Amino acid sequence: MKSRVLFAMIGFGVILSAGYSKAGEFKNFGVEAKGIKVEINSELELFHIMAYLANSNYLNNLDFKYKSDINTYFASFKKDQSVQFVKKVLQNYHAHLSINGLFFDRNFKSDTSYMKFLQLDSFGLPNTLMNKSMILDSLRNAVVTFAGVTRFDLFVENHREYYHQKIDVVAGEISGLEMIRDYEKFWGAKKDNYTFIITLLEQDIHAYWYADNGKSSCIFFLSPKFVAGHDAELGNSDTTILGEGKMAAKDYIYYGAAHELGHAFLNPVMDNFTEQIDLIPFKYSTADPSKVSFLCESFLRSLTAYFLIKNRYDEFAQMVILGEKQQGYIYNEFILDLIKDYANNRNKYKRFNDFVPDFLDKLKQYVENY
Repeated sequence: MKSRVLFAMIGFGVILSAGYSKAGEFKNFGVEAKGIKVEINSELELFHIMAYLANSNYLNNLDFKYKSDINTYFASFKKDQSVQFVKKVLQNYHAHLSINGLFFDRNFKSDTSYMKFLQLDSFGLPNTLMNKSMILDSLRNAVVTFAGVTRFDLFVENHREYYHQKIDVVAGEISGLEMIRDYEKFWGAKKDNYTFIITLLEQDIHAYWYADNGKSSCIFFLSPKFVAGHDAELGNSDTTILGEGKMAAKDYIYYGAAHELGHAFLNPVMDNFTEQIDLIPFKYSTADPSKVSFLCESFLRSLTAYFLIKNRYDEFAQMVILGEKQQGYIYNEFILDLIKDYANNRNKYKRFNDFVPDFLDKLKQYVENY
């Protein structure tokens, strides 16, 4: 039985690969602002459209005209086999945010930290790296084929002005900020490439990072948060007043990126201290799968508060700390104090890496007496 399913899946992948010309014909729209590329990647956008047509549950529930355009244009394609295949893959990929990396990182399929999330039991296949690679090849082929069948290029062309409008909004907000300077100064480290990908249908902002040919790349996937005038927006006010539910787009971008891109700096460092971190007797009830991931998330949520205080949003910062504590991140106030200690002693700590041993020692002592 498994051999017949395997044969069928290989055949599906071959058929799909012949359905459209080249993935290279997907158009990308973008500009550069303050050392950051701001883009809409049409291949990734189509993948999300297919997930939307398949009623995948990780997308946003905002009601705006762009979704109406999708529903109208793709009305007769919701049961297409390519759409159903995307749905099945997403149902069995247990870290939906990371799968975006497939469309950017050519080494994605050789990275077991990402491939481990794809489970093939419902495909009737053994969970081998070769089979997982085959499924992801078929996934990309499904996107390419669907582009050809639906004449996605016409949909893109009809929305060219809309895409540029969204890009210009983000680029305009970035132009008034010193994001990369601030982030790299804090970490005492640099990355080679920063790209902000606007994802109109996703629910959560998130990041992906990878290295290729000795160059480090960080991608921030920026999704809308509000609806105004039948359109999805990044902010709902010119000024952030959290108590009134008001958020400026520039703040949403700045602090969202500070957290998400922070993972690209922090996680690789903490991965080198797993034995020391495992000795810290954390008392936590969050959904984080390990002590390392809990600590990284705690640190970056505390870092958001630090940047807020630095930019004179003290009340906002206090609300963040209290809110995170209610979610189970109970050590964030102390971690914030440690972050301030690091920031105030940069003559001693040139890079965050230099601070980690002292940070973990102090945190361990605090947790033991908590």
